[in-house]
Amino acid sequence: MRSLWSWLIPVGGWAQSALYLVHFQPKPDSLLPFPERYLSPAAIARRCLQGVPIDGRDLPIPPAWVEGLGRVGRVYGTARWLNAALVETSTPQLLWSLPGVACVEYFCPAPKPISPSSLPALQSKASPTPSASVINAFQLDQLKLPFLHQRGYTGRGIRMAIFDAGFPYFDQMRAFEHIFRENRYLGGRDFVERNQSIFEDNAHGTHVASVIVAYDPQSTGYVGGAPHVSVLLARTENALSETRLEEWNWAEAAEWADSHGVHIIQSSLGYSTFDDPAENYTYRDMNGRTAISTQAARIATQKGILVVASAGNEGNSPWHYITAPSDADSILGVGAINPNGEITPFSSRGPSADRRIKPDVVALGWGTQILGLNGTVQYSAGTSFSAPLISALAACLWQAMPHARNWEIREAIIRSADRYHNPDTIYGYGLPNAERAFAHLTRLHNPNLAPQLQLYPNPASDYLTLFLLDTTLAFYDLTIYDTKGNQVYSGLYRGLTEMRLPIDSLSPGPYLLELLSRPSKASYKAIFVKL
Repeated sequence: MRSLWSWLIPVGGWAQSALYLVHFQPKPDSLLPFPERYLSPAAIARRCLQGVPIDGRDLPIPPAWVEGLGRVGRVYGTARWLNAALVETSTPQLLWSLPGVACVEYFCPAPKPISPSSLPALQSKASPTPSASVINAFQLDQLKLPFLHQRGYTGRGIRMAIFDAGFPYFDQMRAFEHIFRENRYLGGRDFVERNQSIFEDNAHGTHVASVIVAYDPQSTGYVGGAPHVSVLLARTENALSETRLEEWNWAEAAEWADSHGVHIIQSSLGYSTFDDPAENYTYRDMNGRTAISTQAARIATQKGILVVASAGNEGNSPWHYITAPSDADSILGVGAINPNGEITPFSSRGPSADRRIKPDVVALGWGTQILGLNGTVQYSAGTSFSAPLISALAACLWQAMPHARNWEIREAIIRSADRYHNPDTIYGYGLPNAERAFAHLTRLHNPNLAPQLQLYPNPASDYLTLFLLDTTLAFYDLTIYDTKGNQVYSGLYRGLTEMRLPIDSLSPGPYLLELLSRPSKASYKAIFVKL
């Protein structure tokens, strides 16, 4: 089995310039109790709302480590979640001895210069006759989305990042004017060309976005599934090539989306085979832990983000199976059905390589109505257009239950699907139902989460991890006592951070751990056992 992490390079290296993935040693954790120094207010707010631990993956990579890489080559980017950096160099052997470096591996060829893209001017058109009904109602009705729309749940207040290959004319089309007029455009970044120019390149992203946020009821009659979400746009895909570099872009974009406090990442992208066969994955790699985009997607979910990804259009190709990152175990991988509710021939099949149900759910991906770049309604096909329908459903549900956690939204969507009690590896759990999902969340939802002190593993041997679900991020005096009442440890703890305590010096037996808040308003106690 070949996996991404096995491509170690010899000390001799190669002379040709290429991109190398540099894995770092564990990051120093002295900043862990002070997340305000390394996380944005929006990222902290989402963690507080969902009770997500702030842990070592959130810590920045030390600047000195990155500066060292810059003396050997060009640092393409860093990923704190993966604790890695991507470096373009012709002397990779020099990377091994740099501060903080744990491992170096060949990644992919160096990117070629991209010719500037150009688009013709958007032609103005006379306004069509006002529409009397929603023209794309069928694809919304299949999911029972009007049930939520009629109750005012159209995604307002929910932040969604859309990862794709470009968004030409997004800033000029009539159907997207409401986003800018109401200040719901959160920004954009091109991770391919490493700039802020986002309204160009491949039209795929604009088509995908239209399924979610387009709103033109008075002329074309087109209404997206969640037209009032706030939007963050990321170009991670170079439509002119297919390389591992695009997965790295995806991982960087996920961290960037986190910094903007997004609730949902919508990704109609998939990775399996590449221009260079040496980079290809195998079906065995679709195991939820190998592909870089899959790893980043899993971490994003652990940070409270719901990731919705196309399952892929490989059902009738030699590959046949799902593509990364839809193989991740905690996201929603979306297949495609036709108007009759039958699976499309192209929809990628499951299961994941480790035998989990995939895809997770399905939505209309054959004859899905989208908006073309000229603003007219068109039909298209692909899991690229079934996935945004599920993203829209998730956004509307989240507006209805704003204190819900990402896994609750995912679970509600899956439980509402028509094959929930009899899932398979073609339809997954089936076609979701907005009304049933809403009812499930209503029964499940509990916004009043009391702080809970967690110690794990318990019993423990060398290390004990401490986590208190305190969304106020209060400071605590931490003390550990033995059975005789003797103090054996004292220190400082910050609520919502994940603290790793070395206990290898303690004698085997039970111990009492106590937290006392500053000022003294609350205290928590728990017993753990040292093996």
